[in-house]
Amino acid sequence: MMPPWTGIILQLPLQQYTALGTVRHLPRLEAAADNTAVWLRGIPATEPVDPLLLQLPAICTWYVDSAQRLFRKGDLTPTDILDNALVWQPLPKWLTVSLPVSGMPHPVNEGARITLIPIAQPGETTALLTTLAHWHTYGETAPAIRLQQLSFAADNQDRVLIIGHPLPSIPGKAYVREQQLLLPAGFALQPAGIAPLIVQQLDPQQEYLLLFHPDGSWERIPQHALVPATRRGIRATHSGPAQPETYDNVF
Repeated sequence: MMPPWTGIILQLPLQQYTALGTVRHLPRLEAAADNTAVWLRGIPATEPVDPLLLQLPAICTWYVDSAQRLFRKGDLTPTDILDNALVWQPLPKWLTVSLPVSGMPHPVNEGARITLIPIAQPGETTALLTTLAHWHTYGETAPAIRLQQLSFAADNQDRVLIIGHPLPSIPGKAYVREQQLLLPAGFALQPAGIAPLIVQQLDPQQEYLLLFHPDGSWERIPQHALVPATRRGIRATHSGPAQPETYDNVF
């Protein structure tokens, strides 16, 4: 007779903890870490496992009983016992804390590098980075109903960021919005699912738009700098008071 499972626990390599960003929104999940692995619990053994959990790079999928014994699927005898010293936290909270240094083979002096990779099917573009001259020209002839769908911000380099849909058909670089991130059209973040962690790290108060460039550099643009697009407002716009903060992509 099979033991009565109380749940499923996933064991992941410590260095791949960022993959948990793809499941941080799922209910009941808790995480803990030791020197070699990340442990994820809160997965019912009596319900279908969410497909997002199945995509995680797990070392092993354990079935746990009320005595905290760990079983491999189909085994009648336990393989291990869950470490009582593990400190469990709700997954969203756990992702905001630092991993133990002892979990790394040597001191880490650099952050993880986030890269952008080309993709075949870009999402819907909702932002455009263009020049102030192009924006002025468009604003003189654009129907008011089109302008009502847009907001914009300008910087002291005569660049204009336009947000909305549909975007004007003027020269510029198109972007796809993912949460507070603006990613260049035709590119996606690597590793996949890292967007929530980037937002947590760079904009926990959701005060900015984080605009990424294909080379991996990024800019932080205050959301309060965006104003509704009106013909009068466009005509009055020259250069913004400050240049957006520009950063390399090392965290």
